[in-house]
Amino acid sequence: MYKVLIVDDEKMIRMGIKKVIPWPELGVGQVFTAGSAREALELLKENRPEIMITDIRMSGMSGLELIEAAKEILPALRVLVLTGYDSFEYARQSLRLKVQDFFLKPVEESDLSQAIREQVHVLEAKEAEAKSSMLVRRTRGVADQLRLETCMRNLVHRRGENSGIIADLLEFYSLDSFFGFQVMLIAPSICMENQPTEKNFREMSMKNICISIVDAEEEGITFFDDDGAIVVVYFLREKEDSVLEKTRKLSDILQDEFDCKPKMVIGSVAERVEGLYVSYHDARHLLDTEKEGIQDIVQLLGEQNKDHIFRDIYVELKEIMCSNIGNTEYVMKAFRTFAKASESYNLSRQTVRRLCFELAGCVYFSYTGEAGEADTGKLDALSKSLRAASREEACNVTEMFLTQMLGGQDENVHEIIAKAKYYISEHLAEELTVSNIAVSLYITPNYFSRLFKRVTKEGCNEYIVRKRIEKAKSLLDTTTLKVGEIALMVGYRDTNYFSLAFKKHTGKSPTKYREEIQGVGEA
Repeated sequence: MYKVLIVDDEKMIRMGIKKVIPWPELGVGQVFTAGSAREALELLKENRPEIMITDIRMSGMSGLELIEAAKEILPALRVLVLTGYDSFEYARQSLRLKVQDFFLKPVEESDLSQAIREQVHVLEAKEAEAKSSMLVRRTRGVADQLRLETCMRNLVHRRGENSGIIADLLEFYSLDSFFGFQVMLIAPSICMENQPTEKNFREMSMKNICISIVDAEEEGITFFDDDGAIVVVYFLREKEDSVLEKTRKLSDILQDEFDCKPKMVIGSVAERVEGLYVSYHDARHLLDTEKEGIQDIVQLLGEQNKDHIFRDIYVELKEIMCSNIGNTEYVMKAFRTFAKASESYNLSRQTVRRLCFELAGCVYFSYTGEAGEADTGKLDALSKSLRAASREEACNVTEMFLTQMLGGQDENVHEIIAKAKYYISEHLAEELTVSNIAVSLYITPNYFSRLFKRVTKEGCNEYIVRKRIEKAKSLLDTTTLKVGEIALMVGYRDTNYFSLAFKKHTGKSPTKYREEIQGVGEA
């Protein structure tokens, strides 16, 4: 997900652009706004967006001056220019500053969306090219791979002079910019046959699969230790990176390939590459002491407890969200609790992205199942938006998705209730139930019942009875119809039941009510 900065000294314009553009569908996760060039420069330094949309004529520093200063901060910044002045000089200077597009105000929403989409495609292409270049560099030869593995073995076993090894690794992988490192050990022989040839072949195959998944994606380095266990050193690029999540995915792949899950153990986090041997020996100790255990993936006790506690919280919040469709505020409160918990428990980006999509999907299907609406394209767009999102971006995008979906529901609620009330008024003499009213509105009874109670503050059946009694009172007051006839006209087939309902609401029987009303009228 990318970040966009909108700069315009007219609040209505910048907020209008922020609201009307379908950002998640375009691959944009965060949108910042600035009312001046100076404010924009601060946001550029702090948030480092990839795309900037700016006006030219602004008080203080102009948009052109802003672009020039912005390019010094972020040379790769993609810039779209908006202006209300059709000036050749503005266009010429914009070209000189190598802006990506130039629009005259007012700009069509579709045109601006397309321009943003094009910039996102360019950014994605550049990322793919850079990633491909790194992959070629990483896998450029068997000799380099063997040398790297020897260096890593020496490092985790604390063998020989490490300063040269560390210097090479720092230069090759820029490891000094990483948050930390974590070792994961695989002992494939635990579930392998006893034949040495078969065992060696499978271990080599497992190692190659790890390299294709971990090393090729620049997520870590795979090698054999002195005892023949496969070692994967994961790079933690951010604080929320989770080796557990990556290990689970790798474990599933290995199970599919070899029809069994090898024992996998995770060591502690090493903040510096020099401390890798500590993480390795923690993992080695777990492997040696857990060989007879039934767990496929073993980690330190504190991490296991944290994972189990969060799972319980997550299951409870998901149940709350899916069982309260019709109460947008309650659903969104539960999701924000999830977002805070994901930060407190330091969940990985991958975990948060997956759980966000799972929550959104559950709420979506609960909502469409009850409200009778469906548009799977929205889920597809959310999935695309989440693929490269950070933990915070994933929560923001999902919150936006839920707000738009359930917010649209709120806009229709009063129309639904108005239609329900009209239906009730037109069918008072007939059998009226929550179910047949819901069917007439093409929604589920449970959804309709909750909506009606939330909006009107009374149950639907209670409302029907009240309206029937109100009509009965009017008929008793203005006609000479018999009580039994009036009962039928307001939907009661049983006169006794009608009398009981009438007395409960008025404190009098229908006959007594008529006598008192007519008596007052005559007086």
